[in-house]
Amino acid sequence: MKSILFIDDEKKLLRILQTTFAKKGYRVYTAADGTEARRQISANPIDIIFLDLMLPDTTGLELLQEFLPLYPQKVFILMTAYGDVESAVTAMKAGAFDYLVKPVKMDVIEIAIQKASEWLEVKYENQLLKEKWQNTVSSMEWIGFSPEMKRILQIVERVANTDATILLHGESGTGKSMLARIIHNLSTRSREPFVSINCAAIPEQLLESELFGYEKGAFTGATTSRQGKFEAADGGTIFLDEIAELSAALQAKLLQVTQEKTFMRLGSNVPKQVDVRIISATNRNLKKLVEEGAFREDLYYRLNIVDIFIPPLRERRDDIPFFVEHFLQKHRQRYGKSFEIAPELMKLLMEYDWPGNVRELENALERAVVLCRGEKLSIEDFPRKIFENKEEPNDQPHYHYNPRKSLPEQLDEIEKAFIQQALKQTNGQAASAARMLGISRQSLLYKMNKYFLQ
Repeated sequence: MKSILFIDDEKKLLRILQTTFAKKGYRVYTAADGTEARRQISANPIDIIFLDLMLPDTTGLELLQEFLPLYPQKVFILMTAYGDVESAVTAMKAGAFDYLVKPVKMDVIEIAIQKASEWLEVKYENQLLKEKWQNTVSSMEWIGFSPEMKRILQIVERVANTDATILLHGESGTGKSMLARIIHNLSTRSREPFVSINCAAIPEQLLESELFGYEKGAFTGATTSRQGKFEAADGGTIFLDEIAELSAALQAKLLQVTQEKTFMRLGSNVPKQVDVRIISATNRNLKKLVEEGAFREDLYYRLNIVDIFIPPLRERRDDIPFFVEHFLQKHRQRYGKSFEIAPELMKLLMEYDWPGNVRELENALERAVVLCRGEKLSIEDFPRKIFENKEEPNDQPHYHYNPRKSLPEQLDEIEKAFIQQALKQTNGQAASAARMLGISRQSLLYKMNKYFLQ
């Protein structure tokens, strides 16, 4: 129920209002003049304020004009025995929510309270949505805006409001944890907890109690009962990072949670029910681990309802300028300097492979900002390996395992690239290129026909 402040110089009316609306469950405060009104509104969490137009030391309009800039989240309603149109128009223009003419019936006041309460709820919801959108947009900037990431974000928008479990995979530093938070922020669970745990950062013997909690006396040192991450995330989302590091025993317990939404605390035989959405992430090939017997196949398919692969930064170089500007803007605000980066330096950053992905780029920019002598970053401010990458260019192609493609497909791509390079170096002479590749000319012609004449 909302809290209400009635400001009126009629003390008998204030007593009636206090008694009537306190019985209806409202928290009611009263003030007989402007001085008392200022004290009450500053000392108490008041939602709705009724102001009498005529007060001993001021007017309701003057108080309204004074309070509105100070308390923009509150609702103001004027009451007066002088029902002139001019006062009503002035009050509404000043920012009053409503205007009541005295004498006014209690049920009319209650209707006004209900309308004001509904408006406050809508305003609160809009504020939450605005904050949610701002947080999501900020997170999306961290993820990137390349065509590859736009496709991923389109998938995210479609699955966010479902309860489907999601598996995020990709190299370390690509933004898996940030994407998990975006999914949570866009979901209907956004007002509930988002709980994250790194399965590789906690020793195996402690991880079970971290995930599922424990009862008093479950082990030496367990002097009190404690809830785990799954209980803490009830109603919201739990993010299990580095899921491939779970032991076989914990995989079995996690399977039960994904199937039945129940688990038991360490040292307890009483199952607990939870309503959580599970998002997991890994930088390893879970399917390969399943084939090797290192990861449960049934758990893999439970976690992999929606599979999202985040490509490494070297495969979406168009995102690099966005990240550079995003991180530089943070440092501009932090240090109060207008840090800039020259186009030729940006080109160099886009040519570097960034094996540590976005996280490495962020750290490199932070280093450059700290070492920068002025406000224009130079290559000397960046880690030496980027500088060496400039001095010692390498024409050899780089290959990285792509779990979205089969091994034969990727081997064909590698073979095709070597053939192209050999033909380029021999100016298109098939015989010379075949000798360079260590195969017969006939074999090379067959492969050229396979790869280039399809």
